[in-house]
Amino acid sequence: MSQSIMSHLFPSYVFQIKILFFLFIFLLNINSNYSLKSNEYLGNTGKHLFHFVQVSDIHVTHIGYNDRMKQFEQFCNEIIKTLVKPSVTIVSGDLVHSVSGLIRKGDRPFRTAQFEEEWNMYQDILNRTNVTKYTKWLDIKGNHDTFMDPNPDSSMSFYRMYSNQGYEHSGSYEYTLKTNDGDSYSFVSVDLCPKPGLGGLLNIYGSITNKEMKIVKKLSEQTKTSNTTIFFGHYPLSFTYSSGLKKLMNHAIVYLNGHLHAGFKHLYNLHSDGLLELELGDWKSNRRFRIVTIDSGILSFEDFRFNQSIYAVISNPTAAKFKTTREPLYRLSQSTHIRILVFAQLPISKVDITIDKQYMGSAIQSIDNSNLFVLPWNTSFYNDGNLHEIFVKIKDNANNIVTIKHDFSLSLSTITAWNRSKFLLTVHQPTLILIVLILSLCIYILILLYYRYQAKKKSSIFTSRFGAWNRFCLRMTLLCSVDFLYYSLLAFALFHFIGPWYIGFLTKDYFGATFLWGTLIQGTYLPPDGQLVAGNFQLYFFLFPFTYCLSSSCYYHYKQIQSNNNNQRKSHFSRYFRISIVYILFIYILLYVLFWSYVMTGSFKLGFILSPFGLLLIIFVI
Repeated sequence: MSQSIMSHLFPSYVFQIKILFFLFIFLLNINSNYSLKSNEYLGNTGKHLFHFVQVSDIHVTHIGYNDRMKQFEQFCNEIIKTLVKPSVTIVSGDLVHSVSGLIRKGDRPFRTAQFEEEWNMYQDILNRTNVTKYTKWLDIKGNHDTFMDPNPDSSMSFYRMYSNQGYEHSGSYEYTLKTNDGDSYSFVSVDLCPKPGLGGLLNIYGSITNKEMKIVKKLSEQTKTSNTTIFFGHYPLSFTYSSGLKKLMNHAIVYLNGHLHAGFKHLYNLHSDGLLELELGDWKSNRRFRIVTIDSGILSFEDFRFNQSIYAVISNPTAAKFKTTREPLYRLSQSTHIRILVFAQLPISKVDITIDKQYMGSAIQSIDNSNLFVLPWNTSFYNDGNLHEIFVKIKDNANNIVTIKHDFSLSLSTITAWNRSKFLLTVHQPTLILIVLILSLCIYILILLYYRYQAKKKSSIFTSRFGAWNRFCLRMTLLCSVDFLYYSLLAFALFHFIGPWYIGFLTKDYFGATFLWGTLIQGTYLPPDGQLVAGNFQLYFFLFPFTYCLSSSCYYHYKQIQSNNNNQRKSHFSRYFRISIVYILFIYILLYVLFWSYVMTGSFKLGFILSPFGLLLIIFVI
């Protein structure tokens, strides 16, 4: 009986065991698939890792500096074609210099123009190196590429004729790259060069026309389905008149630019809306270039000088100060490996990694990417919302050593802090400089009016016995008591508001006039540009010192009359010393006006003669 019962129940037990076994295998398979899927992002392979290169402000020139072009050719051959091998190379403007120099016979010093010889040199470098066959060469124009160009969009423009992208694109354009990993990366070029292109210092800030804005909007719409979108242009956004442009970048991870050279180092800014803006130093004098990585949708970068032995970027964990909410930051805490992308002339012997001064180990090469070095880590130790420091020491077979470090955080929060970079890249610089100029002029005019009022009061003569302030008041009162000097200075200050400042052929074959509030040329209005900088220089290095010289002359003349009336004798040395200082200042002002007037008007035919702030300034001084 019992045997029959057992024989009856046995098949059911076997069936249940089989079900449990298959259920176990099923769960194990799910877990295995989940692990493989998790390891797909920021794991030990090169999957979803993409890198590209940016270089800016090359300034190919015909007036010497041959090492600049020679090393740029080496850069194309050694860095782009051989070592880094980026799929995309961004060249963000100022391809040529377009400024004549002092050493070239026949050139007028400081003249700005489009020199076909320079464009030929740029194109020859691309052709000799054949670099455009190895990478997608995305070049755009900068302000130097449009100096004295009345129509930069014309097919006859040298940029259109000699640049790599100019033949197909007159202005903004877009390029999308799809990788074998199924990722798509879109690059949107934004043309912010003023049209027409003025010469010299009247072409500093960028602006965008309504027509160009519509083109950028269309390009932006086309790239919204890409995994990652990168915008790039020549000018930082704060140096442009481009209202509404940043809204078109609402899905972009970064905006790359140049223009400022290395005058301000490390200009990086995370905007409040999540857009990361990165300005790059120049190739011209500093031989700078940038390697950018997009690792599983998260951006990292490093800026380098040419001719280093090792170039490396920590792609995971990325630097905390460059994290943006537009990235899939949750992948940081889910990552399984620290990842460093290394490019070196010689084989790498060691990649040591330290976190918070605790040695983590030596990274090894990825199985499918010889440039990627990985090291397993446990993110739970660092996912505490705090900042941690990662330090990487890389050594090659010749014992060349490079170290890189940054602070990182695995939290989803981002860091925003006011610093020099944020000030320069957030505050609209043309508006700021215009405010400084107008305030300075208004204060100067009010001072003249006040001391003119004091001069009309017979009891308003200040004595010099009570220190520097009273001596200053006495100087200004005496100056404003002289009708010719007072009305001349007042009229000159008021003229800044009325204009025009500069008159002449502001671009090739077209006559125009520049005012405080903008430039009129070819029936087109261009917003205030380099005249704002020139105006501030003129106030602080000409008008204010000149006013001081005139007031000092009035003061010393007054003191001499006073001494003669009182039969007082003072040290001749002291008097001559003070007067000599005033005359030295006069000479400085004269030389400054000569130089500045020529620089500002040297590019424009007849500009030096016609411009009120050109030759007339010199007449005013004399």
